[in-house]
Amino acid sequence: MQTYQPFVDSTTRVVWYGGESTQLHYEYLTSAGEWHDVDVRTLGGGIPPSMSELHAELVDYYNYCQ
Repeated sequence: MQTYQPFVDSTTRVVWYGGESTQLHYEYLTSAGEWHDVDVRTLGGGIPPSMSELHAELVDYYNYCQ
């Protein structure tokens, strides 16, 4: 699982759950401490070949959702 949160106590994040998944999940933290999906983006070109490219996709999607 790879996660992007702009700061430690952020109540929103973007997550890629790993494996063969080509989906990024934009999630929010509930008052009960559980993360819930708000939106999902499918990576059209598949999983990026490097961690830096995956990180860039996570940041781009997070900014898009803001």
